[in-house]
Amino acid sequence: MRPSSLRPALVQLGRYNYTSARSGLGPHRHHSSIEICFLVRGSQTYRVGGELYSLRGGDVFVTFPNELHSTGGMPEEKGVLYWMILAMPQPGQTFPGMDARESRALAAALSGLPRRHFRGSLKMKEHLDSFTRIFHEPGRALRTCAMANQMVAFLLEVLSCAQSAANAHPARSLAPVLERIHKHPGEELGIPTLAALAGLSEARFKARFRQETGIPPGEFVLRVRIDEAKRQLLHREKSITEIAFDLGFSTSQYFATVFRRFTGMSPKGFQQTQKP
Repeated sequence: MRPSSLRPALVQLGRYNYTSARSGLGPHRHHSSIEICFLVRGSQTYRVGGELYSLRGGDVFVTFPNELHSTGGMPEEKGVLYWMILAMPQPGQTFPGMDARESRALAAALSGLPRRHFRGSLKMKEHLDSFTRIFHEPGRALRTCAMANQMVAFLLEVLSCAQSAANAHPARSLAPVLERIHKHPGEELGIPTLAALAGLSEARFKARFRQETGIPPGEFVLRVRIDEAKRQLLHREKSITEIAFDLGFSTSQYFATVFRRFTGMSPKGFQQTQKP
């Protein structure tokens, strides 16, 4: 989506809803523009410079003008993600609906975000959904004004969440559960077992798990298994079938199906793309 009525500020607003992994993004830059990604559901990896960032559902990720960034050799994973590419106002330009002083203040606040990776909020999705709905209503009165209001409201919410994240301490209530899953990826860990380990009822555990990780427990376990499978495939010490059974998959065919869903390629294809 390229909302020309809001240029030069809003260069692009996009959204993907992938049910399986797609090819990753190669290194690229946005000259004079800031990019704000909001991962609604799923997980995603980005690289900026030499550092990797792992996003989970509900996270915001920001790249600043002219920064080289990519998905770090990883695919665009299954999930729902919005991205906004915003041109920073040049001399004589302003953000839509703002005077020069307000535009300078907003640009300075965005450029000075205390961190590039932080937790977002449901309000962000509401503003982006509203913007998209208004964009597709060309006959609506004051359409450009309404879109500008939603864009600015979204940016203000980004600033608020970034500041809150800078002052917050991450929750650790699920640490024993996450440690158990990572240490024993092939173990059959049902919801009752995991909920008991967390000291929560099953309903509360599932809600808390999704809140803190952005995905349901079952999908999290599958992602950990696939990460371990990739490590074992690189070592080439076991056959693909052995790896599948060791990691709790009922058949090698099911393992291959899940592997492709999260990586965009088969286990054999993954091995062939990696150097021995």
